[in-house]
Amino acid sequence: MSDQHLVHRFGRLKSALERLLTLLSQETRHAWVFDLERHEHFDAEARSELITVLERLEYQDERDGRETDICPGILGASGKLIKLVAELNRQRDLFKQAVLASNRDDKQAARRIMSRNGYPRLHFKQLYRHLPILLKPPRSIRFTWGATRSIRKITHQQAYQRLVRLAGKDPTPGYQQQLALLQEHPRNEPIAIVQDLKPHIKANVCWVEGCGRDKVVSRKLISAPLPILIPLDPGEALPEYSAAFPDERKARKARSDVKIESQAFLPSIRGHRYQR
Repeated sequence: MSDQHLVHRFGRLKSALERLLTLLSQETRHAWVFDLERHEHFDAEARSELITVLERLEYQDERDGRETDICPGILGASGKLIKLVAELNRQRDLFKQAVLASNRDDKQAARRIMSRNGYPRLHFKQLYRHLPILLKPPRSIRFTWGATRSIRKITHQQAYQRLVRLAGKDPTPGYQQQLALLQEHPRNEPIAIVQDLKPHIKANVCWVEGCGRDKVVSRKLISAPLPILIPLDPGEALPEYSAAFPDERKARKARSDVKIESQAFLPSIRGHRYQR
C-alpha cells in the first residue's frame, strides 16, 4: 500500500465531511443533542454542537489519544443530508481499510505517513466512527450507558509466557509470588483474562406499528456516540426521547451462571481461575 493511497483516501474523507458540514449548517429540521455536563441543545444549536465534534480531526494535546468526543442525540434530516452522511460513512470505512493496509507490517506506519502530510495528531478512532442512520422514524429513542466485559481463555503456558515477559530478568517479589501461584495451578486448566471495558453510550430504539391486537412493537439497540439521523419533514416533531449519563448507570449484576472467581490470582495479567 503506497503512502499516496492513504493520503488520497484521507482527502476523499475530508471532502465528504466538508460537503456534509456545509449542508448541516443549512438544515432546518428539529434536532436534539446532550452532553455529559447535562446540557441539552436543540435545533440549530444542536447542529452546531455536532459540527464542532465532527471538525475535530486531531486529538487535543492534554487528552489521551484513545478518548473520543461524544455528541449523542437525534438529528432530523432531509433526504439529501442522509445521502451525504451515508457517503461520509463509506469514506470513513475506506480510509480505515487504507490505514489497516498501511499498518499491516508496521503498526505506526499510517501515523507517520499522516504526520508527514501535516496531521501529526490525527484521531484515527474518531475518524472511523459512523453517524447512525435510521431510514424509518421510530416511536422513541432512549439512551443508556452500558459496560461490557472482555473474557478470554488462555492456556497455562500462555499465562506463564505473559508473566515472564512482564517480570523481566529480575522479577520483583510480586511477580515471584504470581509465578509460584501459577506453578501450583493445574496445567490442564485454562485461565480467564478478564478486562472491564470503558462504559459506552447506546440507544434503545422502538418502533410501533398498528394498534390493539394488531400492534407490532420492534426494538433495536445501537451504539450511539454521535446523533442518530432520522428522516423528518420541516416542522415534524422528533420521536420521544430521553438522555442518560454515566453516573446513573446501574451496578452490574453478577451472572447466576458465572464460573470465574471474582478475584484475580494473577493481577498483573488480569488472570482469574475458573471455579471448579
